[in-house]
Amino acid sequence: MARISTYAVDSEIVTTDKVLGTDSQGLTTKNFSFSAVKDWLNSSAVVGVVGQNTYTFQTIPGNPVVRDSGSISLPGLGGDGTAFASITSMVFSERAADNSIATNYINTLIGKQVVLMQLDNLNNFGIYNLDDFTPLQGSPGFYTATLSVDYSNGNLISDRNYGFAVYGLQSAGNINVLTIGTDREIGLTDELQSVYGGFNKESKLRLSTSKFEVSGTSITRSATNPTVRLIADAQDNPSAGEIMGTLRFTRNFEDPLALDLARAIYGDFKERVEADGGTVEGSEECVASELELIVAGEYLINMVDIKPEYSGSLGSTKADVVIYTNNGSGVPLEKARVTHDGDVIVKEPGKGVILHSVNDTPYRIVVGNDGAVEGIPPASTVPVITTLPTISGIVGVPETITATAGSVTSLPAFTTSWQWQISDNGLTGWANISGATANTLEIIQAYGDKYLRVVQTTANILGTVSANSLSTVQVQSWPQITALKVRMDYFENEDGANEVLTYLNDTII
Repeated sequence: MARISTYAVDSEIVTTDKVLGTDSQGLTTKNFSFSAVKDWLNSSAVVGVVGQNTYTFQTIPGNPVVRDSGSISLPGLGGDGTAFASITSMVFSERAADNSIATNYINTLIGKQVVLMQLDNLNNFGIYNLDDFTPLQGSPGFYTATLSVDYSNGNLISDRNYGFAVYGLQSAGNINVLTIGTDREIGLTDELQSVYGGFNKESKLRLSTSKFEVSGTSITRSATNPTVRLIADAQDNPSAGEIMGTLRFTRNFEDPLALDLARAIYGDFKERVEADGGTVEGSEECVASELELIVAGEYLINMVDIKPEYSGSLGSTKADVVIYTNNGSGVPLEKARVTHDGDVIVKEPGKGVILHSVNDTPYRIVVGNDGAVEGIPPASTVPVITTLPTISGIVGVPETITATAGSVTSLPAFTTSWQWQISDNGLTGWANISGATANTLEIIQAYGDKYLRVVQTTANILGTVSANSLSTVQVQSWPQITALKVRMDYFENEDGANEVLTYLNDTII
């Protein structure tokens, strides 16, 4: 046999090349393939990495029934072919396959991410969080590891060797690394790109240099609906009236049974129509998708438009920012504006700014027509008179009658004022009686044979409302004056007598 040093040097090694070695069994020189050497290295635990421990997966108990040192097993033994994804606990021997004590090291991995991988088939693995590592009761030298799976592929195979180690780079906070896009050399661009977590799993987040989006629907997602998404569109040098931003209100559509119900209703309807010789256009998927849009609130987009309103030439920086809302009629209504001078204007007096007090009670800050500022409960409204005012007393000369206010619903507090009116027939031509603004009225002879009523006016800072009482009966004149008037008919100057008697009644009686 020639000396090895005399063999030709071959630097182009392929998997079919041979190596020389001495077989320990026959003590003879043999050639070994690189693939056989690789399999031996992966299965014998003679080669390891920092922090890796090698174990043999044991499924069939020996005789007597014991777990072997250097093994891992399921709590009940057995389990050949068990999927990595279904494993929640495993039993580890105190010693690894190389007879080293590994328990102290494994205890340092509690709360971290670990990997369990078949050494001769790296496609079989499970990545877990190691939740706990405690002695196995009744079995000295063995420990139970409690695991929660993060990601896995393949199954456990009996009598194969598995490496167990910490997975990847672990930070103090166990923070996962996110990657943007599929090319790590590009990074952020102007276009929205998907964000990937561990194991190249695409997340619901997309990022660019100026935008971000979650799930393509909203920034936040919670059990409280609606959620809000704020989108800024074409905000560079906007034209007059151009939408600068939009608040879109959506509702999460979480009930798949509703769509199944829609499909079932559509199928039943289609069957009945076709049985009667008719036809139905569209498909059940079309109906279901329309229902999903309606429930999701997609038909309620652009509820708030923010637009510039120029007071100078187009492109001027002298512009107000105006906020419009849609009341459902399709006509946008101006609700508020920020002027180019910096003023914030609320257009509706009953929809002012809401502030919370120290004890978290909300108050709406509004301004009355007289300039008075008042904090009122947000639910406040213009007063409502629910029953008519009434009049009590004898309707005749020279009596006094009294007005009683009708019932009022008002939040906040209100004030009430009065105005007495007179009419010739009690139906039309009502006129205010000058100075008669108290809740009582003294009936004088001038009101004789006429009709009276009172107007109740109720007001709070938000507005005013009025209500009229019913008309009184015809006012009865003073009997003595009437009798004197009858007697005066015999005088030649009847008009003059009437004037004198009326004057006496108005000023003396």
